[in-house]
Amino acid sequence: MGRIVQVCMGTVLMGIGIQVIVTAGQGMDSVSTLISGLMQHTSIPFGRWSQIISLVFLGVSFLYNRKMLGIGSVINTLLVGETIRWVQPLIERVEWLHGQLIVSFFGFLIMAAGTALYLAADLGSGPLEGMMFCVCSLLKVSLQRGRVLLDFLIVLVGLLLGSFVGWGTLFAIFLLGPTIQLFLNLGMKVSLGIKADELS
Repeated sequence: MGRIVQVCMGTVLMGIGIQVIVTAGQGMDSVSTLISGLMQHTSIPFGRWSQIISLVFLGVSFLYNRKMLGIGSVINTLLVGETIRWVQPLIERVEWLHGQLIVSFFGFLIMAAGTALYLAADLGSGPLEGMMFCVCSLLKVSLQRGRVLLDFLIVLVGLLLGSFVGWGTLFAIFLLGPTIQLFLNLGMKVSLGIKADELS
């Protein structure tokens, strides 16, 4: 039960971070860039597109290797989009969040922390992480290279659909993965520290 709560907390943080990034308007993460492009051609809202794309990625990952998925994968797929839908009107009302690069980076930190918290629960890969593992396995590349390649391809499709790239997008492509890994490593150190205190 504790790990499910951890998945939910991490997923909600991811959703909040994504909406902060979008509101800052300095370039978005790869999937948000794709969604922005898709929204140029449809009336489907951002949060609903997030769920649709996550379900597609989840389906591909399931067909490729169903062992990567778990209850956390389903929670993450559905709850990220719902979180964005809930917090969007609240965050967009805060005027000083708009047009600020520092706010964009802060949003990425929230998103990275949430992703690390979710992944640390080990209840299944998220939709994008599942796709990353598929790319790495098919192309025989490292996780870091696979994530950069996947993010780049998703951003490229978003651009072709009419989205835009900013400094935040470049951060997402090249630094989001390492930032998530940093939070995972910090969490591991904190966990080991707590266990050491319990034993002493």
